[in-house]
Formats: sequence, C-alpha cells, structure tokens
Amino acid sequence: MTNTPKAKPKNLGEVEQAVMDHVWSHGPVSAEQCREALAAERPMKESTIRTVLRRLEEKGYVRHEVEGRTF
Repeated sequence: MTNTPKAKPKNLGEVEQAVMDHVWSHGPVSAEQCREALAAERPMKESTIRTVLRRLEEKGYVRHEVEGRTF
C-alpha cells in the first residue's frame, strides 16, 4: 500500500487511523507487513487487515497492487 502523508482526517476510525499512521511512516507496505507491525497493539487476522485496507482504498487514502499472492 502506498500513500502520501496528510493531516489526520476526521473520517477514519481508530483502526483505520492506526493503519494509515503506519503506512504514512513506513511508505509502501504489504498487508502482512502492516498486520505484523500493528500486532502488538492491535492483533488482527489477515482478513481483517485486508478489509481495513480495502475500506481505506475506497475512501481514496491508499491504493494496492497484487504481487503473486501478496496484497
């Protein structure tokens, strides 16, 4: 996932904000890298992080590419 840092938007939930903070600070990351990085504070299943990332994509905050089986 990639994105450019922006001011913290008000239309994001807590989990979405945590994911965006990680993406903004680490640049392009895979869903698995993001899930692992947030696991200590917010344990999530793979399907959950993918859902959060899809919602962020629908809102226009991120975009994704699929490389093999990597989201």
